[in-house]
Amino acid sequence: MSEHKIQFGTLHPDGSVTNVRQIKQSDIGKCPHFIMVPEHYNDDGSCKCKDSEAVVMKEWGYKWSDGEWR
Repeated sequence: MSEHKIQFGTLHPDGSVTNVRQIKQSDIGKCPHFIMVPEHYNDDGSCKCKDSEAVVMKEWGYKWSDGEWR
């Protein structure tokens, strides 16, 4: 049985889709904040909740504390 994936992309008015990215449902489920933004996930499927360099987390209102974004 193959694992379910969620597909993200940019849908254009003509119906075409670009910037397609698929992320395993289980990888999204492992994220402590269940963030549904493809840029939040690394190529290996891990999320950026423990990446102090992920400045977008700060922009979203998260605070860095005890080795992860909260």
